[in-house]
Parts: sequence; structure tokens; C-alpha cells
Amino acid sequence: MNETLYKRLEDICAREYVINKLTKDKFRTFVDFLYDDIKTWDKPISVSELDIIHRIGEHLSYMVSLSLDDTHTTTNHD
Repeated sequence: MNETLYKRLEDICAREYVINKLTKDKFRTFVDFLYDDIKTWDKPISVSELDIIHRIGEHLSYMVSLSLDDTHTTTNHD
């Protein structure tokens, strides 16, 4: 694991309002997920902060979409 990249992602996520509101375990899971994604990019340590923020938004959008697609299949949402 590239500790520098991980710490950078962790710091950026901590400044993002929605991500910062997650529980400690869910925050760590999100950072792990983001790290696993970005570490595969060309020169991941050189990725701009803006690109990381955009990628966070893409992941959040995808996760919300999945959650909304799954609405009313397992619980009662009144």
C-alpha cells in the first residue's frame, strides 16, 4: 500500500461533507474503496485533488443510484 496516496485520499475525504458524516468504519471503507480505484490509474500519486474530488462525486452518485434502484425490495419505505 502506498501510505502517501492513502493519507492524501483520507485527508480529501475528511473535507468532503457527505463522506465526513459517515461512521468511522464506513468512512474507512469508502477511503479503502477509493484507494483501490485510484491506485490503478497511471501515476496515481500525481492525480490532482480536483480529479479526486470528481471521482468521489462519481462514486457517491453511483452508490446513491444503486440504493435508489434497490428501494422497496427488502424493507418498508413509507
